[in-house]
This record gives sequence, C-alpha cells and structure tokens, in this order.
Amino acid sequence: MKLSIHHYSEVDSTQTLAKHYLLEGDADEGTVILADQQLSGSGRLGKSWDSPVGGLYCSIILKPRDKDIAKYSQLAFVIAVGIQKALHSLLPTLPLTLKWPNDILINGKKVSGILIEIEGQDVIVGIGINIDSHPETGTHLNEYFYNPLTIEDVLKPVLKSVWETYQDWLNNGFENIQTQWLKYCHQLGEILERDGIKGSFIGISAEGCMLLETENREIKKITKVG
Repeated sequence: MKLSIHHYSEVDSTQTLAKHYLLEGDADEGTVILADQQLSGSGRLGKSWDSPVGGLYCSIILKPRDKDIAKYSQLAFVIAVGIQKALHSLLPTLPLTLKWPNDILINGKKVSGILIEIEGQDVIVGIGINIDSHPETGTHLNEYFYNPLTIEDVLKPVLKSVWETYQDWLNNGFENIQTQWLKYCHQLGEILERDGIKGSFIGISAEGCMLLETENREIKKITKVG
C-alpha cells in the first residue's frame, strides 16, 4: 500500500488542499491529505460537510491513467465498497447500507459521505466519516461501539480497504465491485421517484446510473440525485 499521509490539525478543506498539491506537482498517487477538522468541508453538489474535531476527514489523490475517463464515475461505488468492508471489519454486525450514489448509512442515517472530483486525468477522493458526533439527521460510529473508536482505529482499515478495492477495480474492472455494492444497497427493490420517473429500483448501470423499472417494464437510467 503506497500511501503518503500529510496530517494537518486544521484546514479549510482537504479537497482544496489536495488540488493545491496537484497544481504544485507535488502529489504522487496515494497522497492523502488528513485533517483533524475542516472549516469549510464540502460534499456533493456544493453542500457543506460538518467537520468538527473527532471525525475522519481526508482526501486521497488517485491517478488511474490506464482507465477510460468515462469510467471514473464508477469510483464513488469503488470507494463506498472499500469503506463498507473496513467498517464491517471493525464490527461485522453493523447495520450498514450504501445509498446511491455516494453515502454510507447505519440504520438509514448517514454516517459517511464520498466526494469524487476529477482534475484532468487525476481524481481527488474526499471521505468524511462521523466517529464521535454527527449532524442532526445523521449518526456516528461510536453510537454502535461498546469501546469508543479513535480516528486512528478507523483510518488504518479504511485506507487499507479503499486502496485494495481501488486496485481490484484497476485490475479486474467494475463487475465484482458492482455486485458487492448492490449487496448492501439502500432501497433496492423499492418504488422510488427520481427526476420525474417512478419505478422499482433494480440496480445500477456500468456507468453508475440508478436503474428504475417502470410499470410498463421500461428500464430508465437516472443520473440526477434527489
């Protein structure tokens, strides 16, 4: 595992700092920006990510140069599976599900989020995991652990598992990871309405689109969240 961790007590955003590393040409693949807290943490669609001390906040620089850039959309699912495996290694009975396209839930409440940003041919993967506290609508890991976890307890297995799952994707493609993601998929089989289309949530496409089967058995690909 060739990861190089740069640890900061406080940053505006690990994603922003990772972009700076790339611009300066000082970022090999596997560079990790880790912060104890973020002042301006961000999630998908410009949403803020509450980042007080006690959570895990990091960004990982990846350079999947041998992959078609069109397949970079698969990375949110690759990283989610990596986090799922790591958290289940800490507690196999954790009631965890994966919400399309980029959230990890415990008992239906968000415990972790993923942000994928493409910079040229490079990718910055942002990971946030609530360990000691959570926003009002979320949850955190230490609600489920008799012996409270530290950041170090979570960081090592998460980075190891994410890196191994990423390598699996590079070497073997998306099919196996797609299967693993669907095993823990939140709302799979339920009737959902997305982007004006109502149907049964039957899976995800090779591009990571949500697949809804309508009443007349048409399969619709959904790219818009919410």
